[in-house]
Amino acid sequence: MFEIKKIFSLVAGTLAAFFIFTLSGCAEKIAPAPAEFSDARNFLVQHMPGKDRARLSPDFIELNVKLALAARDAAPWGKTLPREIFLNDVLPYSSIREEVDDWRPLFFEKFSPLVKNCKTTTEAAETLNREIWKILNVTYSPERDKPDQSPFHSMRIHKASCTGLSILLVDACRAVGVPARFAGCNWKHKPGNHSWVEIWDNGTWHHLGAEDAPKVDQAWFNSDVVHADPNDPKFAIYATSWKPTGTTFYGTWCANPTTDVPAENVTARYLSVCGNEQKIPRLSIDLRDGNGVRICVPVVIVDAKDGKIFARGTTHDNAFDLNNHLNFAFPAGTAIKIFTDNAEKKLLAEYTFGGNDFVLKITK
Repeated sequence: MFEIKKIFSLVAGTLAAFFIFTLSGCAEKIAPAPAEFSDARNFLVQHMPGKDRARLSPDFIELNVKLALAARDAAPWGKTLPREIFLNDVLPYSSIREEVDDWRPLFFEKFSPLVKNCKTTTEAAETLNREIWKILNVTYSPERDKPDQSPFHSMRIHKASCTGLSILLVDACRAVGVPARFAGCNWKHKPGNHSWVEIWDNGTWHHLGAEDAPKVDQAWFNSDVVHADPNDPKFAIYATSWKPTGTTFYGTWCANPTTDVPAENVTARYLSVCGNEQKIPRLSIDLRDGNGVRICVPVVIVDAKDGKIFARGTTHDNAFDLNNHLNFAFPAGTAIKIFTDNAEKKLLAEYTFGGNDFVLKITK
């Protein structure tokens, strides 16, 4: 394995990471075929953002390419990866123009053991999504510094938005040879937006919620993506690309929706995969305390007419994505009452389902 000397120090309670790479000898230990190395390097440099050409060193590019090729060659699925998938979705060092960190050496060393027994990219991605958050000590928080944090930024403050978490998971996947890309959209049927990860497995892309989905294509937002509109740029679903596509990502992580990030409009796949999520009106319950903080409280939903119990659940606190609420789906016209599901049995709200999704904000 290549030589890496890692120095970790705690500075004012913040983990600072510094990496010193011994490139002499590394070139011999990670020595891809010259033609293949040249092909990958040329692709990366040809399509990299202009600002990166002036600030990224040749050593950074060289090591990034070599480690990407090494990860591909070490993976059981590596020999089956099409050239264009490897170049576009394993090789790149960033997703949405976030600050560039030299994450690949650390992630290659740290996460390769996690996936050494995985036979497919899906198995590897699900394993990473289950394990890396504990290792990196990063979790979802609306108190993060900014949406599009780089991996080391999120690791330093131990918190990230859905965008920051997705960037981290994309990088972790790419570090071990799993083709991955950043995806997301603005919601058409309710306020807000969301970001997540797509991973490639044997010719098909699958979606995975960073930190909050145990299996591919089984995310909490499956019932939301069916409302996406492939013909409306503001409400379509996009996935990033390194090479130009003629389309750019409609920004969900910044105030300006116009970005220079190449992307594909992938809405049709979600409408196909998640089409069984019926567009029955959904009520999302956003329960907060007197200080406006989201809180976990068990609730019971009953028929407003006869008190028959329809459903139970627990509301979500700030450990969940701000768009991820306890929700229920009933036909339009259904009248319900919402009580706390405890000895108090406090009436929280009454609601009659209309024809559209609705976020009911309650202060307890």
